[in-house]
Amino acid sequence: MNLTENQRLRIKSTLSVTVLALLLLLFLLSGLREQVSLENLRSLGSNPWTAALIIITMAGAWTFALPASVFFFITPLLFSPLVAALVICAGSAAGTTMGYVAARFVGGPWVERFREHRVTRLVRTHSSFASLFAIRIFPSSPHGFINYGAGLAEVPLGKFLSATLLAVGIKAYLYAVAIANSIGAASITEALNWQTVAALVALAALGVAGHVVQRRWNVGIQ
Repeated sequence: MNLTENQRLRIKSTLSVTVLALLLLLFLLSGLREQVSLENLRSLGSNPWTAALIIITMAGAWTFALPASVFFFITPLLFSPLVAALVICAGSAAGTTMGYVAARFVGGPWVERFREHRVTRLVRTHSSFASLFAIRIFPSSPHGFINYGAGLAEVPLGKFLSATLLAVGIKAYLYAVAIANSIGAASITEALNWQTVAALVALAALGVAGHVVQRRWNVGIQ
């Protein structure tokens, strides 16, 4: 049976959410929480070089259009939700700027691979603040590709960076609240408090909205 691209995306999103939910359930039931407590993890974040290392690594990855979304999940383990969101925003700002500059002003064979990439065509066609915000806030946005696409499409850096930071800040904080509450919970009941549920519902809403917008954009660039 041949599946359409939208059906494959829907299946992939469903599987990803299911796997994450199962991993969280296994963690809460395994007894590892006592060994990997929120306090122990936060002690690593007290080192001033930890935040700097995360920011530098995110910047380096996005300079070469490499994935760095793992830090959306690692950083909340080391810092409070607000600080984690700020660290992720700082890394995103540095990585976005460096990736954009590399694509627009430096160039080279690696960059040219992305000139006619689907993401570049998407950004070139939909470069308003609202569109840039929407594509950034998708739960699984290819941020490195988007940076290159914006540079190649010559989107104004100020507009691109501000839309990026607003979207990334919201997404990072929602992830951080959900992760921090889940790790610090003594039971599933405690983990599913109103803050965690609200963050998960908001993330689910972002995912649904992102899927709808992505479907429309896919039609628009074909």
